[in-house]
Amino acid sequence: PAATYAATADEALAGAELVLLLTEWKQFQDLDPAKTKSQVATPIMIDARNVLDPQQWANAGWTIHSLGRGTRHP
Repeated sequence: PAATYAATADEALAGAELVLLLTEWKQFQDLDPAKTKSQVATPIMIDARNVLDPQQWANAGWTIHSLGRGTRHP
């Protein structure tokens, strides 16, 4: 496995097997879970900042791990 850097969220999400959210930046808090799901290879999110609504993401088909809050499944 390798980490890559991208200039935009869309570039970073393209084909991702896992999304690791490490920032509280608004542009990432405002991601649409349904649109984002269509961009990734596997809808698994680790929200290390607890800025996403886990139920909203689970309802959109994501497995979401929120540090300190546990895991939600679709």
